[in-house]
Amino acid sequence: MIKRTCYMCGQPKTSVEHVPPRCLFPQTKDLPKGVNLRKQLITVPSCDLHNSQKSKDDEYLLYTLLLNIPNNQTAENHFFKKALRGIERNSSLIEGITKMNMPVTAVDNVTGEVHRTIAVKIDEKRLHSSLQSIGYALYYHHFGKPWSGTVQAYPHFLIHLTEPDARDLNAPNERMQQCTELLMEQCERFGDNPEVFCYQLAEGNDSVDMIMYLRIYEGSRATLMFKNG
Repeated sequence: MIKRTCYMCGQPKTSVEHVPPRCLFPQTKDLPKGVNLRKQLITVPSCDLHNSQKSKDDEYLLYTLLLNIPNNQTAENHFFKKALRGIERNSSLIEGITKMNMPVTAVDNVTGEVHRTIAVKIDEKRLHSSLQSIGYALYYHHFGKPWSGTVQAYPHFLIHLTEPDARDLNAPNERMQQCTELLMEQCERFGDNPEVFCYQLAEGNDSVDMIMYLRIYEGSRATLMFKNG
């Protein structure tokens, strides 16, 4: 069956949207010879409103993700090639993200490695909106129909670093991530380019219909909660 309506609103299809945005996937010119991280990218039908008009949000999502320390080497290479070219053309976006920053020391809870870096203020509403859109689109791709309920996004890579009670503020997010990791332990991973992106699905419970787990550059992870009503 050919899908002719937008994954989000049901309006007639005018284009296709990459899920997640194609800009997250390095081009072959930025990769070693023979490596292709744009194999079988996921696309869904879209109207203009929910595709072409959100290109700036896609760029914002890219830079927000690439600033995350625990990402893999693919993300680091992507930042020093694709992202820096974009910054050279138009520095306003990255300047907007890093305008309010503070030097911090971050410790990896798994490896114990110490990172001296900066904490930046993220537009949480904008980030959540991008992740929610990915959730709606992946649901459409996976099940062949739009999701009529709500999607709540919990980006586990978005943490508090500068507040005196940062540890307490981060605790609920860390617990949710640990629970989701356990839940998804035996679940299949979908996505042909896992170095960049893959996702998992699990049935919910009385309060949540479905849970989706996103892994971006391996280190940037987010839980999406799908609820009806």
